[in-house]
Amino acid sequence: METSNIIDLQQRRERPLRTPYHSLGQDHEMHVPEWAQHRSVYRTEGRTLYLVETDRLDEARGDLRRLDRAGWEVRVAEDPEARGSRARIALTRRDIARAA
Repeated sequence: METSNIIDLQQRRERPLRTPYHSLGQDHEMHVPEWAQHRSVYRTEGRTLYLVETDRLDEARGDLRRLDRAGWEVRVAEDPEARGSRARIALTRRDIARAA
């Protein structure tokens, strides 16, 4: 029984985290940051796209670097006409994005 628990724990560590919000959390817990104001999820065969809209891009930059290091493809489209730091952020798993 104990051996199967250790194997299960190792498999969970090796598998990529399910969502960008899991990557931002600790111990496989989800964390949705305050800068992620409007969130959408789009699923197609073999790929999931997380779209986040924010007007707090400066606040998001550290988390976006962390997501990039965690294997997420991070694309930021800033709104040049908006005051402040409004942007649309697209997130997808890097390994899936390359395979598609």
